[in-house]
Amino acid sequence: MNPRILIVGAGPAGLAAAVSLRLQGVPVTVVDKAAAPHTHPKAVVLWPRALEIFERLGVADGLVAAGHPLTGQHYHSNGTRVASMTFRRLRHTKYKYALAIPQHTTERVLRDRLTALGGSIRTHTELIGLRQDAETVTTTLADLGSGTTSDETYDWVIGADGVHSSVRAATGIDFVGQTYEQTFLLSDGPCDTGLATDSAHYFMTDTGVLVMVPLPDRQWRAFISAPREIPEGEALVDTVARVVTQRSPVPVRFLDGHAAGRFRIHRKAAERVWQDRVFLVGDAAHAHSPAGAQGINTGVEDATSLAWRLGGICRTPVSTAESGRLFTRWADERHQVVENVLRDTDLQTRLWGVRGVRRRLRDVVLYGAERTGLLDRVVIPRQTQITQRYEPAPGQGRPKAVGVLRSHARLPNVEIPTGGGGTHLHDLLPTTEPITLEFDPTGTPGHPTKVRHLAAVGGTGPDTVSLSGPALRSALGISRRVTCVVRPDGIVAALAPDTAPGKGESTS
Repeated sequence: MNPRILIVGAGPAGLAAAVSLRLQGVPVTVVDKAAAPHTHPKAVVLWPRALEIFERLGVADGLVAAGHPLTGQHYHSNGTRVASMTFRRLRHTKYKYALAIPQHTTERVLRDRLTALGGSIRTHTELIGLRQDAETVTTTLADLGSGTTSDETYDWVIGADGVHSSVRAATGIDFVGQTYEQTFLLSDGPCDTGLATDSAHYFMTDTGVLVMVPLPDRQWRAFISAPREIPEGEALVDTVARVVTQRSPVPVRFLDGHAAGRFRIHRKAAERVWQDRVFLVGDAAHAHSPAGAQGINTGVEDATSLAWRLGGICRTPVSTAESGRLFTRWADERHQVVENVLRDTDLQTRLWGVRGVRRRLRDVVLYGAERTGLLDRVVIPRQTQITQRYEPAPGQGRPKAVGVLRSHARLPNVEIPTGGGGTHLHDLLPTTEPITLEFDPTGTPGHPTKVRHLAAVGGTGPDTVSLSGPALRSALGISRRVTCVVRPDGIVAALAPDTAPGKGESTS
């Protein structure tokens, strides 16, 4: 089979899908409406879960080198700090921080990776129509430079072309939800301030919210809910600077070089993210408040969780029924994630603006949640998507748990001491196929963990990595032998103590 896959949109989600497919040896065509890469910061925070995905794509080191680590978040109410959260207490991940990095930098690193893998992007090209049949998708692409159009046929199309997705429109999929009444402003540039540069700062006031996020190279993102009245003729950046001064208890002075913008935020999701041979990922599939900085992170996960399934079908064709089962599971998982993201971001957005008794109640709850450790134990792992898990598909039975391992959840990226030093579990995951991990906690105390790689018997089924040694007992919280099947996206598909997972358990 010589698969033909079109990816519409060269933002983070589209590029992540392209890189993931190229790593599997699958050719892709990427088109983007823009004539050249944009230079706007746009989304500026990557969470640990996204960094783990980027590590599997081979770009995490480049992103970390170009980014600015954040280790906490501070919340203020009318000038008084009411709560703080820290990422330093995250467990089972290499990345105990959020990474502040402008979106255009993230895209540059991904583009460089795609180029190194033999891929490229057709710029100034827009999808203006498509139609499907049982075997193919016929697309109409417009060259915006020459004004010419052409029909091109593909096996699959991935729409990663943003909130105003032409793929979604051409497929007839509704974008359901609402737009918030509030207008927001932001400005990016250098600031002179005493605010701590290792944390994001939230200032909730009776006149609106201010969020200050430090960026690389001594830059800052200032995000505000717009004031009710803006003096006629006042430049947008001057409005932001004025409001920042009013809402921040710590002096903030804008220096030369700021760029400002105005926007509305949405709470919307595509009615469905998969229709026959067309898929939607990223902002084409969902749009939500920037509260919690979930957009780019969720979009990249949309794309890569699709790409390993689609790549597998391209390498080893399956029946229509089997591919339908795989994509139904993908769509269901994305629906679960998007529903959680929409709910969490909507709640945080609404909490920004409460007044009176509700404001006092919010502050008391935040204060108590910090003092009891609830914010660090529960909220941070959820916000960073480290504790992500899915409801099992019909027929997969109830979720199982052994130690820190959970079925239908992210594999904890535990570091295991081995003879050659330390090995993180995610380092063992292939980019193309599920893998079986066997954990045996028996052995002589003090000895390093033994790691053995075993090819699948007869070349069918997942390969196996066998780990044995007493260090597994404390690292994983297990006291007996455990076997699990892990998908390329780091999700535990099947888990069983003592014996291998049953044949009826799905790895999709």
